[in-house]
Amino acid sequence: MQKAQVGSVTVVALVDNVQAYPASAVYPNAGDALQEFARYLDANGAVALNFAAFLVADGDRRILVDTGWGPEYQGKLLEELSAAGVRPDEVDTVVFTHLHGDHTGWNIDRATGRPLFARARYLVPRADWDHYAAQQPPPDSFVRDVRPLEAAGCLELIEGERRLTDAVTTVPTPGHTPGHTSVAIMSGGERSFILGDVVLSPIDAERPELENSFDWNHEMARATRLRVMDRLEAERALVGASHLPPPGLGRFVRAEGRRVWQALGG
Repeated sequence: MQKAQVGSVTVVALVDNVQAYPASAVYPNAGDALQEFARYLDANGAVALNFAAFLVADGDRRILVDTGWGPEYQGKLLEELSAAGVRPDEVDTVVFTHLHGDHTGWNIDRATGRPLFARARYLVPRADWDHYAAQQPPPDSFVRDVRPLEAAGCLELIEGERRLTDAVTTVPTPGHTPGHTSVAIMSGGERSFILGDVVLSPIDAERPELENSFDWNHEMARATRLRVMDRLEAERALVGASHLPPPGLGRFVRAEGRRVWQALGG
């Protein structure tokens, strides 16, 4: 758990889990290009991916961006929230960057079948809802984590930009999934951007053209990745990234003529 201030808004990175994946599986078409990034890989050629959620505290609002892998993956989100001094019933809004299962895992209390964040409205990108609801069969995580929200009456489908507070707005960033959405924060002349899976690892900062095995539309995802990173680098914005090294807060900066990921405090 790590906190940062963006004007009067507090952003808290919450690490649910960290898992390593073979870099050759994450970037199946990269080939020898992966040799450039040995510093990001372990001895077995695997890249560690963080599975993070983010709490945004603006005044009396408590907005949770994504809900991690969940208990089936020994997730620590609830412990991280507790360390941040926040109870589940204090979260008033849950907003999803997208509906992959590693971002929806703590939606539902496994013991009761009810929404775990009992007071919250759950904001779901409409294009992702339509996409996964239409699959036959739908993904198991969609059935387990997302459909019950509709039955509970706490789900709301969102499109385009949605103002959550005066300082916090959702922004469409499609490509990783049809409705992929990020969260922009502007307060006191400072900027932050919770970008979900627009970027997966530090490799993407340096080689954004590389395709990864998780994007729904590679061309669209690449265009979004380039546009978003260009903007965030120019603005020196604080970035919250779901899968970049834990806890997942930092900036895109220039070093020796190339863009790199710089962890907060690094």
